[in-house]
Amino acid sequence: MTARQAEDDIFTEMLKTGVIQPSNAPWSSPVCMVRKKDGSFKFCIDYRRINAVTVKDAFPVPEVKDALDSLRGAKYFATIDLLSGYWQLGMTDRARERSAFLHA
Repeated sequence: MTARQAEDDIFTEMLKTGVIQPSNAPWSSPVCMVRKKDGSFKFCIDYRRINAVTVKDAFPVPEVKDALDSLRGAKYFATIDLLSGYWQLGMTDRARERSAFLHA
């Protein structure tokens, strides 16, 4: 299978399952297919150009002890499967327009 065929197949599957949707966003990043060790392809998006013009939010990483202390007294916790965790989390409209990619 070629990278182009893999891209088409993965794109079609993501569209069919509702992971992605058509967009008219003012931003667009190129798709980059990366070959995995097993010979299959991974669907990646090259966000380097948009990252270059994005203003970074600089927040210090909290210490582990402080992070764990902040959970004291909590009654409910949630877990997510991080195999494709980025597909399971919602996006703001602002993030959605910047995450658009071009499938030719």
